[in-house]
Amino acid sequence: MTRPLYCDEGIWIPVAEGLKRRGWEIHTVRDHERLGAPDREHLQFVVENDWLLFTFDDDFLSLVKSESLDHAGIIFADQSKARVGDLVKSLDAFLEAVDDEWRGIHYL
Repeated sequence: MTRPLYCDEGIWIPVAEGLKRRGWEIHTVRDHERLGAPDREHLQFVVENDWLLFTFDDDFLSLVKSESLDHAGIIFADQSKARVGDLVKSLDAFLEAVDDEWRGIHYL
């Protein structure tokens, strides 16, 4: 996988930094000054840039499923069960395994 990953505002900074250290191109809401933007705008932004969205926010899943909104691939993790190191390792393994054409929804 060579497509960049966009971390929404709920994703912990150490997770994004850990992925960067592993060589992934990571963009964050903070990097692009999009804090507080509506979820629809984040979805549109990642589609326009052909980036994957990494989120703890299941509202993105609801929007995509209930309203058939376009997305470029969503990776969702349950924040209540997440640990930084485990997230970095799991996401790194997933990104290594998936091809650039993947546009699905993946649950970590």
